[in-house]
Amino acid sequence: MKESWQNLSDLIVNPSATFKRLKLNPKWMLAFFVFCFLGLLLGWTTAPLTHHLLIMRAAQSSIPYKIPSVESVAIIGFIVTILLCILLSSILTIAARIFKIDSTVKFRHVYAGIIHTSLIRAFIFLINVGLFPIFKRIEDIETLADTRMIPGLHLLASSIENMNIFIFLSHFHVLNIWHVFVLTIAVSTFAGVNRIQACFIAICVWLLRVSIETVFASMFLY
Repeated sequence: MKESWQNLSDLIVNPSATFKRLKLNPKWMLAFFVFCFLGLLLGWTTAPLTHHLLIMRAAQSSIPYKIPSVESVAIIGFIVTILLCILLSSILTIAARIFKIDSTVKFRHVYAGIIHTSLIRAFIFLINVGLFPIFKRIEDIETLADTRMIPGLHLLASSIENMNIFIFLSHFHVLNIWHVFVLTIAVSTFAGVNRIQACFIAICVWLLRVSIETVFASMFLY
């Protein structure tokens, strides 16, 4: 348990140490429970925003439909996030076997890495939620993009009408460089590749994750 807590603290200040320990001993249960806690916290704090967006979508739709409950959307979103972690871990594990990368790295190692790096994303979302009441009111929200308080590329593409692309671009901001950086260290440590190759893989994984999350959000919120 002490090592698991050390992994969490080093994830912020010394991620290389975290992933070196995870490669030797892929403990992920504590990180998973912390991730679940942060997910529930995010779901609770964003519930008013989610409810407002659901009402806005119903009002703008030409086809009457029943507004799903905030709880059901939050639960489905959380389940999708967990399944996404498993999917990404499976893809990376298969890729490691295909390209004959370190055979000692198994699915459990990759999953431990994905869960720990997912905590960085959760922290970033918490920062965004914390900034919201400072700059906006719920009544000002018209689309999901209006909930993005961290300045991203979407602010430079206001002419784009496709909401999927607009939300996708909102993920391109300075704090997500932190997430890609930690992902790069994880890939480099587990796969034993140089930082340039690891960075390319990390960006691909990040883009895949953001794309899936954007599609999921479009199904419910706009």
